[in-house]
Amino acid sequence: MKIKEIPNAPAWLVKAETLDADVTVQDGRVVWLGGLWLGGLWLGGEWRGGEWCGGEWCDGQWCGGQWHDGVWRDGLWLGGEWCDGQWCGGEWCGGEWRGGLWLDEKTQRLEFMAAACGIVFGADGWATAYRTTTLDGHGRYTKCFVQPEGEYYEDNLPPPGSGTCVRGIHVSTAATAHTLLGVDHSAQMWEVRFKRSDLLDCDGQKARISGGVFRKIARPF
Repeated sequence: MKIKEIPNAPAWLVKAETLDADVTVQDGRVVWLGGLWLGGLWLGGEWRGGEWCGGEWCDGQWCGGQWHDGVWRDGLWLGGEWCDGQWCGGEWCGGEWRGGLWLDEKTQRLEFMAAACGIVFGADGWATAYRTTTLDGHGRYTKCFVQPEGEYYEDNLPPPGSGTCVRGIHVSTAATAHTLLGVDHSAQMWEVRFKRSDLLDCDGQKARISGGVFRKIARPF
């Protein structure tokens, strides 16, 4: 329902700048279902869908939708797409990070996002991830690329923090590599070993690296 139709709506919700808001209050808890949040303070409740375009999130639970800009102070992020803005604290439990500023000094974003998608650096400083190519080694997305075996690095890549949707070598868990570009039972699976310094970015689903050590392996699925 519209905000003005909610009996005894919280003052912070009434003051917010919104567009086409679909929101309700359940057991005293604000639940945002859809529409645009353009500005204001979010002081608690649950966000289930819609787009956040600006303002300050102070507490609450984010379950889905798109975050385009603004400041996140605290709360629980369970899923959705973070496109830009400032993350200052809280708990990230899932979703995709596309870009923005990670200002939470308690957590190193790259290592955290990598761990969230199953890529963990061991005591030796190396991590293992996976990717797929066509059976003859050509890229499944970039057809002109041919994956060499052994140690391989790419030069002149966009710098760390540029996101995962730019040039680089993209890796993930074996299960995600199997499905990310569509299941192809004829595809070649590769094991990739790389150092922390090779990790350029990670969005919680896949990582972008500059290179590593590549080895053909049998498909586990």
